[in-house]
Amino acid sequence: MMRRWIAGLLIVLAAACQRAPVPASHVALWQISRDGTACGWILGTIHALPPGTSWRRPAIDAAMARADRLVMEIGEPIDPAIAGKALARLAYTPGLPPPSQRLDGAGRAALIAAYRRLGLDDARFANEESWAVALQMSALASQKAGADAQDGVEPQLRQAMTGKQVSGLETIDSQFAVFDALPPHAQTVLLASVAREATDPRNDDADLLAKWLNGDVQGLAREATSDFLADPVLHAALLTTRNRAWAGQIDTLLHGGAHPFIAVGAAHVAGPDGLPALLRARGWTVTPVT
Repeated sequence: MMRRWIAGLLIVLAAACQRAPVPASHVALWQISRDGTACGWILGTIHALPPGTSWRRPAIDAAMARADRLVMEIGEPIDPAIAGKALARLAYTPGLPPPSQRLDGAGRAALIAAYRRLGLDDARFANEESWAVALQMSALASQKAGADAQDGVEPQLRQAMTGKQVSGLETIDSQFAVFDALPPHAQTVLLASVAREATDPRNDDADLLAKWLNGDVQGLAREATSDFLADPVLHAALLTTRNRAWAGQIDTLLHGGAHPFIAVGAAHVAGPDGLPALLRARGWTVTPVT
């Protein structure tokens, strides 16, 4: 589950699910309206899916057809080389102790076990900050599990909405900057959580995928407050603060007459600090589309 939530927060990281895809789906979709007139739509996404997963439904296709633009976390298609350079600009601080020395006993044991499974060691991450180590390990674990971001929702949306304007709520650099600004303790919580996930024989990704496909908004909201997102500093930095900034941008778009189809990671649409709730607080009517 950790890998899939991090993928939901950072689009360059893919997530994996090792069960067969669920054929039927009712992915949650919200309509934004004012005075009875539809103005936009919100879809929570999974950034990497098992090949062949059927997630679209007529209501989603109709919303994409009515929208005048696609708004995602990152507007441009992700180039791994560009993302790697952006990471490198922020990841290094000379003189840092090895990552395993930054964790307590249990966290250190989990990290060493994760290293062993992924063929890594402390030297691979010399002078890299803990958040950068965590993101790279998560990506490597996902790749080992066979993930491919090209199987995710975003590439399919781009194709389905060809010819319409595409814009982003953030950039690769600004997303990495969110992690870079985390205090040291929060970074070590994140690193230890990723290490535990990388060595956990259980596969909770399939359960999360099922919740998303079934439109289980309450279940997704519970997931968005578990694991590393249960840490209040991480939850605030990675979800709440970003969601509030995004709600402001979306509010400005809507007031300007745009009719956006908004697609962001599923963690960003769940609970009282999710985009639907924040836009309601700004005076918009936001309702589930059945």
